[in-house]
Amino acid sequence: MRSARVWDLPTRLFHWSLTLTVIGSVITGQIGGNAMVWHTRLGLVVMTLLAFRLVWGFVGGHWSRFASFCYGPRSVMAYLRGDHGPGGRYDIGHSPVGSLSVWALLALLAAQVATGLVADDEIATTGPLNRFVSGRVANVASAWHEEVGKSLLIVLATVHVAAVLYYLWRKQKNL
Repeated sequence: MRSARVWDLPTRLFHWSLTLTVIGSVITGQIGGNAMVWHTRLGLVVMTLLAFRLVWGFVGGHWSRFASFCYGPRSVMAYLRGDHGPGGRYDIGHSPVGSLSVWALLALLAAQVATGLVADDEIATTGPLNRFVSGRVANVASAWHEEVGKSLLIVLATVHVAAVLYYLWRKQKNL
């Protein structure tokens, strides 16, 4: 068995920067008050990181490109059945199920950024693009951002970390 370097430096920097920034965003959002200035700043950093990842997903190294972890429903079902088929190697890079986790996290983070940009907590913090939407849209975005989106993000991130630890400890595979 050979070891393969799957993450290039830009992808590693993106991943760990995003991890720290999201943790900071959740914490400052929970604290509220004066910490909301930092929550907004961190949200803009998340937006910038996602924009970088979007570009890097098309022009980055082989394992960083979206094409390397974009699987169709048949591949996902075959993987879940344990049938990796001819040439279906999933021991390097993201598995079909792991890729679903990545896509879900990226989509959810994009939704959190979008709703944060137009949100209004009706106290002291208003998203920078709030003036371009109606009060109803701002209220719906705020509710999603503060309740559903935040909860889903915490759950998905926890499942993501738990899966990585499970593979490391139980299956002796360093993903």
